[in-house]
Amino acid sequence: MRLEGGCYCGNVRYVAEGEPMMKAQCHCRECQYITGGAPNVFIAMPVAGFSYTKGTPKQFTRTDLERPVTREFCPECGTHVTTGRSGFGGDRQGGHAR
Repeated sequence: MRLEGGCYCGNVRYVAEGEPMMKAQCHCRECQYITGGAPNVFIAMPVAGFSYTKGTPKQFTRTDLERPVTREFCPECGTHVTTGRSGFGGDRQGGHAR
């Protein structure tokens, strides 16, 4: 499977290749903050098959949480692009490509 996507303004683009490791919805409070209150719908893709093809996202990690994740987003329009957790899915942060 090959997924291509990016942010609202087009400054950050990515490609994710491989078989999805998980397709799910997360209803945790942190994901609700990111979506504005709704569940966070995501696909977890292999880290080895993920790369940015345009732009460089900004990153944010909350340090006050027990199991923090790193969220990547467009520095121009603010679109949330990926979420990753250390140790999930490989060498890079790993995690979800939306």
